[in-house]
This record gives sequence, C-alpha cells and structure tokens, in this order.
Amino acid sequence: MRALRPILDVVGTIVVALVLLGAFFAFMGGSFAAAVPENVRVLFNFMDVGLGVWAILLIVFSVRNALTLGRAFFSLVVGAVLNLLVVVTVGFVQTGGWAGQLILFAIEAGVACIVAGAIVVPLVHRRAAKAA
Repeated sequence: MRALRPILDVVGTIVVALVLLGAFFAFMGGSFAAAVPENVRVLFNFMDVGLGVWAILLIVFSVRNALTLGRAFFSLVVGAVLNLLVVVTVGFVQTGGWAGQLILFAIEAGVACIVAGAIVVPLVHRRAAKAA
C-alpha cells in the first residue's frame, strides 16, 4: 500500500478537484454536464505546473521512504503556489485583457486542488496506516 500512496494521492485529488470545479461552474452557469469540459480545461491548463511539481515531490518523498501526510499536503500547497507564480508571470508578459482571467483561472484551479487534497490525502494516508 505504501507504493500506491502517491498514485492514489494524485488520482484521487484530480478526481475530487474536477468534481469541485464542476460543482462551482454548474453553480455559476447552471448545468453540471455543460460544465464538465470547462472544469477539465481549467484544471489541466491552469494547474499543470502545480500538479507536475506535486507529483515529482511525492515521488521523491516516496523513494526516500519519507512520505507523510504533512509532506504530501505541503507539497501540494507548494505546487499550487509555484503554479500561481508561473501563471502570474505569463499573465504579466501577455499584456491585455486576458491577464486577469488567466490569474483567476489559476486561483480557481489551485483552490480546487488544495481543497481536494485536504479531503483525499488524509483519507489515503489513514487507509495506508491501517493496512500497515
């Protein structure tokens, strides 16, 4: 179970973040089914760097046998902040009306991932502790 923790952390967090973004966009726009393409686009276009950094940190901690609940969640927060910095930099380079929306989408995706991680990561790590 220890080797599956990083995989379950990432996959579970992505699934829950997609549901959270879908609920948010459905609340704002009306239909959950119509919101599915939008939440997939926002999550994978505007949280790509953060998810990549998080996955790499999880793999490093797992290989070193040092993956804990706190490190897994802190790594997600670090990935979300780094992702926001990247999007802010890109937003400032692309002057015009899109910069604000790019940053807003990155904040939405980052918050959805952090909330999803706060739900999923403790569940995965408690299950792994019970199995051990």
